[in-house]
Amino acid sequence: MRSEQSRPDLNISGVGKASGGTYRHVRVDGVGKFSGDIDCVSYEVNGTSGLQGNLRCERYVVNGSANIQGTVTADEYQVNGSSKVEGGVKTKQTRIDGITSIKEHLVTDKLIVNGKATINGKLIGSRVEVAGGITVGKDVECETIEVQGGFKIKGMLNAGTVDIMLHHRCEVEEIGGEQIQVRRKSKIRLFDQFVPAMTPRLKTHIIEGDDIYLEHTHAGTVRGSRITIGPGCEIGVVEYSVSYEQDPESKVGRQVQV
Repeated sequence: MRSEQSRPDLNISGVGKASGGTYRHVRVDGVGKFSGDIDCVSYEVNGTSGLQGNLRCERYVVNGSANIQGTVTADEYQVNGSSKVEGGVKTKQTRIDGITSIKEHLVTDKLIVNGKATINGKLIGSRVEVAGGITVGKDVECETIEVQGGFKIKGMLNAGTVDIMLHHRCEVEEIGGEQIQVRRKSKIRLFDQFVPAMTPRLKTHIIEGDDIYLEHTHAGTVRGSRITIGPGCEIGVVEYSVSYEQDPESKVGRQVQV
């Protein structure tokens, strides 16, 4: 592989096309189209770019609009504008302040979503922080997930620690973890009083963990060691092995100690 010093820079300020190859810094301030795989140190888009190929870089930064027909492998993946990747993405650090769409899997050490992210495949990571909105087409596997926004996960959420502060609607097929906490601020928004269907809540089929605390959750089955059902919940069955507490305003079909 060529050293970083010997790699040429590629800058497009107006409208331009270029073939794939090995570069140092690739920057698009206008409209750029690339054909073939690109290997570079940084790939920065302030205008509009399209890449027909795979991208490998240390830094992927999109302030404008970028479309990648292949996969992206990067140390840092940051989207402030709009990014669409037709393949999968593998990174160390991922931050979404704008809008991103990934057709396959996202594998990352850390994910921060302040904007909107759509992942059609799996999300696999160590730490996930969601303050905006995220949609995942398959499973989410991580060590820790903290949510203060909204999500829709069409598969299973599996994490060591799950901490959800309900500001928006959250939906997932199943949740599995060690520490699971779902809360909602006690203050009721005026909008919620007129449109109850939009009230922040968690909807899922199964929740299974060791220590579970739930508020404003609709679930078929909740299974764990120590379970506390707080206000606003509708649960079909609760199965617990050590302890169980329930807010009198919540609805639980039946509880069983196993």
